[in-house]
Amino acid sequence: MTEPPLRVLTVCTHNRTRSVMMAALLDRLLTAESGAGAAMVRSAGFGPVGLPAIPDAVAAMERRGLDVSGHRSSETTARLVDGADVILTAERDHVVKIAALSPSAFQRTMTLPEFLDRAALAEGTDEVAGRTVRERVTMLTANRAAGEYLRSAVPQIDDPTGRASRVFEAAVVALEQQCGEAARWLSALTRRSAGDPGA
Repeated sequence: MTEPPLRVLTVCTHNRTRSVMMAALLDRLLTAESGAGAAMVRSAGFGPVGLPAIPDAVAAMERRGLDVSGHRSSETTARLVDGADVILTAERDHVVKIAALSPSAFQRTMTLPEFLDRAALAEGTDEVAGRTVRERVTMLTANRAAGEYLRSAVPQIDDPTGRASRVFEAAVVALEQQCGEAARWLSALTRRSAGDPGA
């Protein structure tokens, strides 16, 4: 039986910079790791809809062979987050806003750096074997309580919008590295949930 594609949602404040670049990078990286059609990646935000990605983001992706010039910002909705297997945000505040939209999505929503930290802690554990992708993602945050989350230090991705070109590019390099790590982990997770013992 063919496994359904992994559904990834990236979220930032206005859906014009960080989430756009995260989505473009993850889409390419997940395709390289797992093949075409293995993942569906979308992005959204909390600002006005229909606006293009900022020029610096378009240029940064163009330097990497990715075209986001046709992107237009879209709204983060309960329906959108409920349809995602994993939601990767730029900031803790985005996680909180998504939880307000859909409490059930809280356990599948993490900042990208938080996701990498939790995935590293779960590396090599067998308790996730045989579970669906969504179940395995949820298990990463099984010990995370909403009240404590609001008071805890959560790693975030700073917004490089409006920064000097050198600073912006450095931020994109760091984001690209994080997306590469996330794609490798998500691809392995997808293979194992499909019953591949070699993954």
